[in-house]
Amino acid sequence: MTGALRRFGTVVLTGATSGIGAATAALLARRTDLLVVHGPERAEQVAELLNGWRTAGARVEYVSADFSRLDAVVRAAEQIRDLAPDGIDLLINNAAVPGAPERRLTGDGFERTLQVNALAPALLTRMLVPALAENARIVNVASSAHRVERFHFDDIDLSHGYSPVAAYARAKLAMVTWSSLLAEEEAGTSTTVVALCPGLNDTPLSAAMMGHVGGPASHGADRVLFAATAPSLPSGSYLEDDRIVPPSAEVTHPDNRARLIELYVTRLTPRGVGSRS
Repeated sequence: MTGALRRFGTVVLTGATSGIGAATAALLARRTDLLVVHGPERAEQVAELLNGWRTAGARVEYVSADFSRLDAVVRAAEQIRDLAPDGIDLLINNAAVPGAPERRLTGDGFERTLQVNALAPALLTRMLVPALAENARIVNVASSAHRVERFHFDDIDLSHGYSPVAAYARAKLAMVTWSSLLAEEEAGTSTTVVALCPGLNDTPLSAAMMGHVGGPASHGADRVLFAATAPSLPSGSYLEDDRIVPPSAEVTHPDNRARLIELYVTRLTPRGVGSRS
C-alpha cells in the first residue's frame, strides 16, 4: 500500500468503536504516537478496544460524544484540542449512522442522519482547524451512495419522501460537497483535504440498511489508510478504489455549493466556531 509505512505524531479518528472505524484504529495504533479516538459509548464500554490499541503501541485517548447533539460536538473538540497541544497531523472524519427506519430529528432541529454524518463532522473540523499541524491531512469518509441522491435545499431535513437510504445518501452527498469546499477554504495552507468511498463493507451500519453484504471492515480500513498516507494527493480529491474519480455532478454545481455554504454558515457558525488562527 502506497505510503503505508508513514508514521504519524497525532491522529484524531471519529467513529472508532465499530466497523471501519475500529479496523482503521487498529491499523493506526501501530504507526501513531498519539491516537485520539471518538465514539458515542462511555469509555468503560469500549475499554477492551482501547486496551488493545494501546498494546499495539500508541498512546490512546478516548473522547465520548453523541454527534446527534451539537453541543456535545463542541465539547469534544475542546477536549481533543487539550489532548493534542502539539498539533493534529491527521484528522479522519469517519463517524456515521445508518438512516433510521423512521425519520428522526435531533434536538438541534436537523434530520438525524444529516447531522451525524455531515453537519457534526463539519462543526468538529471547523473547531479543530486551528489545532492542525503543518502538512496535516483531513480525510472524510464518504460513500459512492452520494451519487444516487440530489440536494433539495427546500426540504433538507426530508420532511417529505423520507427513506433510510435517501437520508444516508443525501448526508454523504453533503459530506462530499463540504469536503470539496473545505479544500478550497484551506487552499492557502499546508493542509490537504481528501474524501473517499471505503467500498461496500459488512459493518453494523451497512447491515442496518442492506443486510450482511460486502467484504470485511478491514477492506474499508485499507481504503481509509490509503487516503491518509498516499503522497501527492491533490487537496479536494475524491477517491473510489484508491483512485481519484469525479464525484457526482451535484457536488460541483455552483448553486448547490453556495446553498450548502449558506446552510453551514447560518445554522452552524453561530455556535461559536472559528477559523484557522
